[in-house]
Amino acid sequence: MHQHEAPPLHLDHTGHAADGIGRLEQREWSRFIWAWSVAAPLVTWLYAAGILNMAGETDVRVDSSSAPTINLPATWLAADEIARYLQELNGYATPEQAANDQKGAYLAIELGRAVSIADRRWPRVDKPHAMRLMRCGGCSELTLMYRPPRFPGDAIVVDCPKCGYSMPEDLFSVNVLLIEAEMAGADAAVEASEVTLAA
Repeated sequence: MHQHEAPPLHLDHTGHAADGIGRLEQREWSRFIWAWSVAAPLVTWLYAAGILNMAGETDVRVDSSSAPTINLPATWLAADEIARYLQELNGYATPEQAANDQKGAYLAIELGRAVSIADRRWPRVDKPHAMRLMRCGGCSELTLMYRPPRFPGDAIVVDCPKCGYSMPEDLFSVNVLLIEAEMAGADAAVEASEVTLAA
C-alpha cells in the first residue's frame, strides 16, 4: 500500500491551516469529521461483507515469499487499513487535538481518504440514480430517476424530472422482472452461441 505525506496547503507562519482547523484545510477537516463518525460502523460492515464474500470468489490474492497463497476479500484489507488509522487516532482526546498535531493531521487526512474510497467502492445504502434501462411512460425517453425508500415503510419513487411522470411501484417491480428476464435470456443466448462456435 502506498502512503504519502499530504502536502501542507496554505499554512500560516505557525504551520497551521490559514483557512481550516489546525493543520487541516476546511475540506480536509470536514471529510475527517465525517470519516471519524462513520469509520467504526463501516469497519464492522466491511468485515461482514468479507465473510459473505468468502462463500464466493475473492478479489484479492496475497502471496507470501514461501507460498501457499492466502485469498482475502478486498473489504477486509480496507477494514484493516481504516481500523489501523482509527487505533492511532484514539491516542488523541479530540479531533481538534489530532488536527493540531503533525502526525494527527496526517492520520486525519489518510482516514478521510480510506473511508471515502471504501464508501464509494462498497456502498452500504441504495442511493438515488438514473434508470438507463427503462423508458419513461410519459415522454418515452431514458430519463427516469429511481429514489429508494428513506425509512422503513416508505415507498420507492420512480419519476421523470423532464415531464413529471411518476411510475407506480408495482409497475416498476414488473418492469424490473421483465428486464432481468430479458438480460438472462440474452446471456443464455451468448453462452449457447459460444458453445456452438467452439464445437
